[in-house]
Amino acid sequence: MKMKSFLLLALLAIVAFVIVGCTPKEKATLTIWVGAESADFYQLKMDEYVAEYNANNDKEFPYIIDVVASDTGSAAGRFLDDPDAGPDIFTVAHDNLGRLVAGSSAIAPITLQPLLDQINADNPEGFLNVIKATVGGTEYTFGVPYVAQSLILYYNKQYLNETQVQTWEGIWDVAKTENKRAMVVTGTDGFNNSFLLLSRRANDGFTSLRLYENGVQENTFGTGDDTISVLKWGQRFFMDPNGGAQASSSGWEVELKDGLALSVIGGAWHFNAAQSALGSNLGIAVLPQFTITAQDAYGTVTAGTVYQSGSFTDTKMFVMKKGSDKADVLQQILLYLSSKEMQELSFNAADNLPAYKNAAVEFAKMQENTIEAALAAAQVEMFANGIPQPFGFQARYNTYYYSKGAPDLILAILRNTTGEFSTFEQIKAQMTIVETIWKTGNQPA
Repeated sequence: MKMKSFLLLALLAIVAFVIVGCTPKEKATLTIWVGAESADFYQLKMDEYVAEYNANNDKEFPYIIDVVASDTGSAAGRFLDDPDAGPDIFTVAHDNLGRLVAGSSAIAPITLQPLLDQINADNPEGFLNVIKATVGGTEYTFGVPYVAQSLILYYNKQYLNETQVQTWEGIWDVAKTENKRAMVVTGTDGFNNSFLLLSRRANDGFTSLRLYENGVQENTFGTGDDTISVLKWGQRFFMDPNGGAQASSSGWEVELKDGLALSVIGGAWHFNAAQSALGSNLGIAVLPQFTITAQDAYGTVTAGTVYQSGSFTDTKMFVMKKGSDKADVLQQILLYLSSKEMQELSFNAADNLPAYKNAAVEFAKMQENTIEAALAAAQVEMFANGIPQPFGFQARYNTYYYSKGAPDLILAILRNTTGEFSTFEQIKAQMTIVETIWKTGNQPA
């Protein structure tokens, strides 16, 4: 009896071994991080990608693809906390590139020629210059642009028309009449309050401003006659009780909703809040122009010179983990996800502004008479009036520009609280300090 029981147990063990051994190997997961606003869209598209692969090949796609909603602003930092456990592909703003390639680089360069060809053919030159980095003495393309963004103007159509919002003076005049603020900025940092610093002469696009031009730390300059004149104009604008303002403790949304401010400078990420504040009275336009007066003109700049407000015009891009055994598969996926056809579908489904350089004239939805189309068109138009943030070449550039006190020094010029920046010489001396911070990360001794 004992022998029979033993044989039965042995037979059951063999059967169990055979069953387990014959079970198909579980597929590994391929993970992609995208912004929360478009995670569902890209999951659907990756499901379609896998289904099409399976229909056209004699074997199934070897991975399960999981698209995960992720905050783009913090994605690089979270990935660097543990790259081995991080996603295979993830989305970052281009100015994070320096952090990701520092040292031995945590991300892999793009090597698939069709993908490189697509990147070079479909993107504006400004984007092509900020998706590359030099590692070990060789320059590589690391980023695959697929979303773009810039600052634009949200305004209250109850008070302002399309002609008035073409200039800050037009908005300012209405604000004086209505006893309101012409505009409010969403933040006093070096990004959200950059419209003056990044402004350009309207007739030819000239600016003397240089920020790490061509990725070189010393190619930085912020004390040109035009910069001083523009900041002097901005000082008058922000000191006037009906001019520009920083958001109060109640928030820019409340000021816009309550009619305290007629307009706000913001990005696409502010759209829902602006629409909630103004509803059908929400208007969208490019950032306005302004004219230098005799009070503002300095050095070679003459009164009557018109300037166009500027913006950082950035791209969000896909990057991929270094050392992945899926590298070939990942690059084929990137070729698919960043194509102009996919960018148009993404815009249609999730209002993601395309990075594709001809989107404004080729994508049908951008021609429609909708608030979403207006938002897209205004951002695209701002691309000609701005620069991509030039801080991805080296991680320290971002820190020097944003986190070493320079934005507060520029804000002090605009506020001129105690009159300490009333003269051109005082403004230039302050900007000399700012320029030194940009170059070295420290104030001059």
